[in-house]
Amino acid sequence: ILIAPGVANPVNPANLQLHQLILLLISEVTVGVFMGYLCRLIFYTVQLAGHFISTEIGLQTSTIITPPDSVPVDVPAAVLNLLAMMLFLTLDVHHALIMAFQQVYDILPIGGGTLSNALFDNITLRVGKIFLLAVQIAAPVMAVGFLVSVVLMMLGRAVPQMNIFFESFTMRLLAGMAVFGFTLTLIAQHLTNFLKKVPQDVLEVFKLVSGG
Repeated sequence: ILIAPGVANPVNPANLQLHQLILLLISEVTVGVFMGYLCRLIFYTVQLAGHFISTEIGLQTSTIITPPDSVPVDVPAAVLNLLAMMLFLTLDVHHALIMAFQQVYDILPIGGGTLSNALFDNITLRVGKIFLLAVQIAAPVMAVGFLVSVVLMMLGRAVPQMNIFFESFTMRLLAGMAVFGFTLTLIAQHLTNFLKKVPQDVLEVFKLVSGG
């Protein structure tokens, strides 16, 4: 609705036969879903990072439902999800995305678009960056979890009477949550850098879809 008035040379449905109209609708819906997928990459990233963090500190079984999700997610993932959504709105990325969607119609006319090896390579690279960013976000907690495990193993050797298995849950949880809280500012910087690139990423991908 916001973009339609500015679309140049829109297709007149009256000039199309029924099967042409159906094919055109399927094509444009596919393009729209593809754009939505590109914009959702940041939220897939924080969910993956939250899963890494919850696994490291022992919160796999505690899940809640956040507004953008229809299924329960880990608590750290929910916190990161809400942080990403807050940054998304605070940085006005939604406005930049509307402008990018407007420009997509200049790059890729209605009914246009082709698949290519360059497009698949580009998408594969972007999906790979999800795992890299997720590891960067979860790295401090994972590092502390590793150090706690080493300390507990040393204590287990020094004090055999100590029940390391039960003590590890509390120590890993406290240390992990403390580090997670201290690194939220750093996480916000990583997410901000990613979010600012999303509109430009959409344009770059659709230049490849248009065959450019």
